[in-house]
Amino acid sequence: CTPSPTPPPDPNFYSFRGAPVLNPRSIMADHEVDTTAVTQLADEFPQIDTPLRVTPPENMNAPQRSDSMNKDDMLRRTAFSPDAFAQRPLFSSSTTSDALAEQIEESRRANEASKREFSENHAAFKNQIRDYNTLAFSMKRAGNTEAQAAAYFCVGVTYDNMGKRKEAMGGYKKFLALSKEIDDKVGECLAYNCMGICLMLQACPPNEASPYDSDTPLTDVQKKHVEGAMVYHRKHLEFSDDGGQFVANSNLGLCMSLLGDNANSAKHHQDALRIAIKMQSFSGQSVSVGNLGLLSLKQGDLSTAKACLEQHLQLAQSLKCVNGECNAWYLLGKVAAEEQDYDGAVHYLEQGKNVAEANGMIGMLKRITCTIGVVVGSKNLESHLEGLMQKATGGA
Repeated sequence: CTPSPTPPPDPNFYSFRGAPVLNPRSIMADHEVDTTAVTQLADEFPQIDTPLRVTPPENMNAPQRSDSMNKDDMLRRTAFSPDAFAQRPLFSSSTTSDALAEQIEESRRANEASKREFSENHAAFKNQIRDYNTLAFSMKRAGNTEAQAAAYFCVGVTYDNMGKRKEAMGGYKKFLALSKEIDDKVGECLAYNCMGICLMLQACPPNEASPYDSDTPLTDVQKKHVEGAMVYHRKHLEFSDDGGQFVANSNLGLCMSLLGDNANSAKHHQDALRIAIKMQSFSGQSVSVGNLGLLSLKQGDLSTAKACLEQHLQLAQSLKCVNGECNAWYLLGKVAAEEQDYDGAVHYLEQGKNVAEANGMIGMLKRITCTIGVVVGSKNLESHLEGLMQKATGGA
């Protein structure tokens, strides 16, 4: 992920591993670009290290998803949520790390089932599900299989919005079966995408720490879910066009990273990047380069991580994606800190802090502020220890 040492002659392109990548700064200055139409992305500004969804056809009239969160929303709902504060006594206890992890997981499992059920009003969702099931039954009697399939898809989305992944899988499986019956390849690919993401979210529910760039091993149940997700994403890759293949490759890259298969993870992210370049999709390039940067950071390849994340930052700024820009500054700060370039890390983190403050991103602001404290402490730790050693030696 090394940038070209000399500027390319064409201002509309820059270099990525020797391949010409469209430069959004020059292109977007003259043209209004739809960042989601080419890649079929459901989100205008897709996030890195996050499963990507494709958007359903408009004629399906699918309900809007409410489970799509950016980094700031994720931090607010997890690290800085009331539930996170309730678990703080566990961290101050004298239990071992394994016992602590078990206590936290047990607490999370006990609260998860009832937390959303009683903290959110699900009556509207339940009414929607009942209406969609009634519509599916009516369309079956009328012989309108396409409308019946669309109704079951809406059932799956509604269960997803409730956080009930297993029930959502049931709706998507019915949608898939009917799509196959009428030879609707678009519907099939949409079902494979949704089912794969359902299993990914069952394996790794949304959390403040990304599981995709972590070395924490998965449990057997988590591995089973991820391997099942890969089956559906491979089906999506097999039957879809370029836009769907971009999404499927990105999701497969994330799954393989979870399983520790970093080589194949990088291959799929690189394939996604090539497709994004081919389609001239700036948001797609941003996601792919960012995911490659995270994967390099996970493997300890800091120079590649920095180059990739700098490209990701440039694309996020050009797209005016403030969440992506803030997260890119934060990740560049992490890379600099790993390189023990503490002054550089503080510079990157301060830039991210400014973006967070300007846009009311409270979750990212808290995380970056804490990280700045850690970096400054790390910078001063060595001199502090030397001072203590000198005092001890002088007093001996």
